Amino acid sequence: MIDIVETKYGLLQSVRSNKGYALFRGIPYAKAPIGERRWKAPEETDKWEGIRVCDTYGPACVQYDRWADATDDISNDSEHEYIKIDNYPYPPKMSEDCLYLNIYTPAEHKDDRLPVMMYIHGGGCQQWYGSDYEYCGDGFCEKGCILVSINYRLNVFGFFAHPELNKESPYGTSGNYGLLDQLCALRWIYENIEGFGGDKNNITVFGQSSGGRSTMSLLCSPLSRGMIRHVSIQSAGGLGHFVGDRSREDTLKLGCEFMESLGCKSIEEMRKLDWKIIRDANDRLGFMNGFNIYTDGYVLEHETDEYFLNDLVPHDIDIIIGCTADEGANDKEPLFGINMFERIRDLCRVIKNNGNRVYFYVFDQKQPGDDAGVPHSCDNRYQFKTLDGFWRPYTEADYALSERMSAYWATFAHKGDPNVEGLPEWEAFNENDLIMWLREN
Repeated sequence: MIDIVETKYGLLQSVRSNKGYALFRGIPYAKAPIGERRWKAPEETDKWEGIRVCDTYGPACVQYDRWADATDDISNDSEHEYIKIDNYPYPPKMSEDCLYLNIYTPAEHKDDRLPVMMYIHGGGCQQWYGSDYEYCGDGFCEKGCILVSINYRLNVFGFFAHPELNKESPYGTSGNYGLLDQLCALRWIYENIEGFGGDKNNITVFGQSSGGRSTMSLLCSPLSRGMIRHVSIQSAGGLGHFVGDRSREDTLKLGCEFMESLGCKSIEEMRKLDWKIIRDANDRLGFMNGFNIYTDGYVLEHETDEYFLNDLVPHDIDIIIGCTADEGANDKEPLFGINMFERIRDLCRVIKNNGNRVYFYVFDQKQPGDDAGVPHSCDNRYQFKTLDGFWRPYTEADYALSERMSAYWATFAHKGDPNVEGLPEWEAFNENDLIMWLREN
């Protein structure tokens, strides 16, 4: 396995992942966005001397402290026991200094040129973190892929917009700093991944929920051109506005109201505030009403719908897109009141007509242990083969589906086509509206 890697910033030394692959934890891909760098585009990280041992994950972005009342035994997301996995600290540390990525690589040599998968975590652009065990890269390493997980700025720290910030920006816009962080991480990967045995010309960006929305935004953004080969957009809507979409005018208005609520008269005063004061004020906005991705005119010159409807997405990028059954593919009231299934099908028709190869899926494995059905985000653990890190009494059928799902996505990363010899054929979306139903009976 690869042990020491030379990057353009300095030498990195790996540790071993739980399954024995080379794991580089907590690599800084930009300078800490603190002080005067709060609410600015990420800046290239500094070089370092000597060898940086990558044995510690970087902090999660500051966010609502869901872990404040957590105990060693009970997850505060449910009444079930939290399953601790060795080498995955829980709860994570939080800090504004959060621009770090983690690389799992099975490469034996730096010239192996393995496909690279960059994962963007979900959480409504408000919370969570990329080093959660749920996104462990070992499962993809088993299939010859390099997995990169990232942290990026969230909530008010990642998406705050204000007219004063517009004026100080060389691009005349503000907000979407979280997307700029993701683009910065993508650029870091593109420029450095060959040292880890990766192929910089074969990068798959994928994500679920707000990570899927971010993936769609990066696919559309002109700032990503030439760095992305494949994308997978998971449970993130399709054609049409998504929950929380706000116009540029309304986003800037919210920014002005937020500054006023803190009693500040300028961005300079805002940058001097303790992050806890800002975080707590953001919490009062509520999960669905805070700062989020919007069409700023720079990262996103148009709404994502317009990119697809006007054929502005590069044709050489292969696409997987889908949702869970409870998000619109059955008789239940879909999450957020939006029928993702129908909207995704509409988008697939547009993508296909534009000339991109697109694969549509519905995840339809009912979850064991209660009557939850097939809820939002339950497919993550199958895709990453991390079912062992959750309380549900998963069966052999669940583990078999997890193996199949991981194989499809890894093969997609290898060649832009998810089909695996010996598994059911997954045909590209065509005039018959072909859909892959991911389930085990």
